[in-house]
Amino acid sequence: MLSNNTDREWEKFGTNDPYFGVITHEKYHRSKLTGENRDEFFKSGEKYIDKVLENIRKNIDPAYSPKKALDFGCGVGRLVIPLARIANHVIGVDVSQSMIEEAKKNCESRMITNVELIKSNNDVLSLDGKYDLINSYNVFQHIPVKRGEHIFDNLLTHVEDGGVCVLHFTYKVPWGTTLQWMRDHIPFAHNFFNIIKGRNYNAPVLQMNPYDINHLFGLMQNYNISEFYAEFTQHSLASGILLYFVKPAKA
Repeated sequence: MLSNNTDREWEKFGTNDPYFGVITHEKYHRSKLTGENRDEFFKSGEKYIDKVLENIRKNIDPAYSPKKALDFGCGVGRLVIPLARIANHVIGVDVSQSMIEEAKKNCESRMITNVELIKSNNDVLSLDGKYDLINSYNVFQHIPVKRGEHIFDNLLTHVEDGGVCVLHFTYKVPWGTTLQWMRDHIPFAHNFFNIIKGRNYNAPVLQMNPYDINHLFGLMQNYNISEFYAEFTQHSLASGILLYFVKPAKA
């Protein structure tokens, strides 16, 4: 079943089309990635991090300034790079070694030295230490739900008491479940969809998995999280939610 091979599929993106794997717009295909498109790609990351910091200061802590940040699903470093400008130390984690190597090149070309890039293992995030900011955007929907919930729970154990999480989840994908079932159970269905979309016959799978928000809230309550700030997101037909919350100190 394809759902068991998400790491392998993501590595294909990292090897063959890393920027399109991060933002699925035609102009970010490797064959179309001009200098102007590349600049726009990274400016979108700066804009996102600026907005995140603005929202944290507006809704959580007016004086917030992260010291140690983690970006889960860092890809080619789109968000790691602007995070490195506001935090003392940044960890970027990705399942694709090819994505990690591309992120290293992007950091080195900008002379960024306060970033550490780590490949996650085959099952779940494996980290030492804690962080006062954990971010993940447009990542969890590409991970099967059961595994993604396990990773979410694991991430919460790595948040400092009083630290902030900013995590994005997709919760509604029209026809997504049906299409995923077809890809998983009908031979060559994914290849057929590639042809319809004008992609290479063997282009990798980019899953869109909707999460049950109630399950996520339940996991948050296990860590005594009682308040959060949320924004709705819309990517094509996929509806999502960006959750901002603080992990409270243990009583």
